[in-house]
This record gives sequence, structure tokens and C-alpha cells, in this order.
Amino acid sequence: MKEIIVEIKNEQGVHARPAGQIVNIAKRYKATLEIEKVGENEIVDGKNVFGVMTLGAAKGEKLKLRAVSENEGNSEEESKLLEELRQMIEIDKFFEK
Repeated sequence: MKEIIVEIKNEQGVHARPAGQIVNIAKRYKATLEIEKVGENEIVDGKNVFGVMTLGAAKGEKLKLRAVSENEGNSEEESKLLEELRQMIEIDKFFEK
């Protein structure tokens, strides 16, 4: 299991399109993705668009992303998943202005 904390950088936060982008990336990996808004105790399935949207993450808020591989020994897959998500969320800002 690996986890990182990312900050939402795009102006609109995690609405339907960014939630879909997170899910599309997560579904390319066998690892489970759990997402939690920092400061809250609700954990959602990162492969479920409605779950991701329910977090209501706005610009400046932080999300804890946790990847858990099925065999619990594939840390390379976990790292790749989390780094791809970090890049899209913090650097590319969901490809929004």
C-alpha cells in the first residue's frame, strides 16, 4: 500500500469531468484506489465516478490517495498509479485553465 496527498489546483475543483478523468486512470490499473478528503473520514472508491464526485473537493483542498495492489507486493504499480494521478491533479490541473 502506498499513499500520497495532493492539492486540488484547478479553479472548478473536482466536478464531473475531473472525477471521470481520475476514474479512467484508476481503471487502467489492477490496484484499488481509495480517496479521502483530508480532514474528513469518508473514503470513496477511486474507480467510481459518483463516489469521487461526492467528495466535493474544491480548489485548495487536499485529497489523500491510497493505492493497494491485489497481491500487496506490486509497489511499482501502486507508485505508477499515484504518480500519474498526482501529475494530472497538481501539474496538469485536469487540463483546465
